[in-house]
Amino acid sequence: MLHHLLAAAAQRRADVPLVLEGETHATYGELDAQSDRVAAVLAASGVHRGDRVGLVLPNSARYVAAYFGVLKAGAVAVPLHTGQVARSLAAALSDCGAVGLVVAEGAPLAAARAAVPEIGSLRTVLVSGREAGGFPASIQVRTDADVAGTAARGTLPGESDLDPALVVYTSGSTGRPRGAVLTHRNVLANTRSIVHYLELTEQDRVVVVLPFPYVYGASLLHTHVAAGGSLVLHGSTVFPNAILDAIDRSQATGFAGVPSTYAILLHRSDLAARRFPSLRYVTQAGGPMPPAHVRRLVEALPGTRVIVMYGATEASARLTWLPPERLGDKLGSIGIPIPDVELRVLRDDGSEAGPDEVGELVARGPNIMAGYWGDPEGTAEVLDGEGFHTGDLGRRDADGFFWVVGRKREMIKSGAHRISPREVEDVLLLDPAVEEAAVVGRPDEVLGEVVIAHVTARPGQVPSPEALKLLCQERLVAAKVPAEIHVRDAMPRNAAGKVDKLVLRQGVSVR
Repeated sequence: MLHHLLAAAAQRRADVPLVLEGETHATYGELDAQSDRVAAVLAASGVHRGDRVGLVLPNSARYVAAYFGVLKAGAVAVPLHTGQVARSLAAALSDCGAVGLVVAEGAPLAAARAAVPEIGSLRTVLVSGREAGGFPASIQVRTDADVAGTAARGTLPGESDLDPALVVYTSGSTGRPRGAVLTHRNVLANTRSIVHYLELTEQDRVVVVLPFPYVYGASLLHTHVAAGGSLVLHGSTVFPNAILDAIDRSQATGFAGVPSTYAILLHRSDLAARRFPSLRYVTQAGGPMPPAHVRRLVEALPGTRVIVMYGATEASARLTWLPPERLGDKLGSIGIPIPDVELRVLRDDGSEAGPDEVGELVARGPNIMAGYWGDPEGTAEVLDGEGFHTGDLGRRDADGFFWVVGRKREMIKSGAHRISPREVEDVLLLDPAVEEAAVVGRPDEVLGEVVIAHVTARPGQVPSPEALKLLCQERLVAAKVPAEIHVRDAMPRNAAGKVDKLVLRQGVSVR
């Protein structure tokens, strides 16, 4: 079981820091004991095996204790970003029928209070802090004080590694949230594979800027607990030189980022002028990074292994990696499958494509999700007898290295976010002046892609881009708000009469 990783590491390394936050740290022993108490509080509050419990906490020692506490209670963790508005928080927790919620004070707690009336299944809330008011009488509310005064309970009987461990929400093609169900076996298999190819040991210490609710961020937590290493938590990329200071000060051996993370470090920090003798490797995933940026990163970090990776939430994080020694001749490739993963390129008829022939990337392995929560149709769209259909178009070269050449679906990848165009379009269509809306991604040097919206007017109406942007800001998280909104006389259309988003992505004006 996934939580056994923490218990096993605590037996070996009880006094070793697992989480370092500024000048404070929390050891394996402390977090193991704290998670035991969280599990006991949840169980006493009526959380049973298989129940879903939301987590709305920033990266912190408290997050780690709560996360493993949920798992130790036999429940299913549902990690959610702290920046989510009440509407999206309610949508995810209602979708999975969450009975419990662990939430941080401040903005996350305010959003949770506003969301509770829309979550009919919710029975208990554990506030990470002291603030406990503002919830209906039907909701049991516990705080850190209750956790501190609770004794740990024994091991939960009847556990199976086929039990769900996580429901990780990622926008589907329909725009509604889709919860990828990852079992303990899924996550453990992927964790072991990543530990293997990164050669992680107890001596490894990674600086973490990626949020734990993001599956890439979660993999940093899982792999370093599995290896017995340490996590150096750093809040954000707002001050990029502070990240470099954290790497230097902590003598970190590893760092992980999405393309926008490295774009910020390359363009807005003194990365190239500094040296990090302890830094053994850096990893990149979360969308394609321009080859020019990879080259600059390699030049800026002499002696550090730069590892490009590819994956998906539905794959528990990782599918491929590019060995650093092949960057010279395979720059731009997503590399080779990680241990225990099979990746193929399939034609539309399901047959396997030949070398350098383009088809859909389809993966098989013990890390592939069980399905989407409560969504058999959505599950059937991506999972079948061939494996997990990634939605990405790619090719395999004669040496067995894979390359992504396009996207079969329209998902926009902006920084660490996956954005469904439909979700944004639905908000734009709430404006009575809008007749039609189409949203696409535009390449961006920092974020990978940004959201661009196109709308047409209803007869006699004049949509206001400024008003539309305010509407999106009220109903969407910041990453999903369009960077630009264009009012068009008409939408470009293909032969079937559908909006031609390829034309929109290419910036061709059709009047």
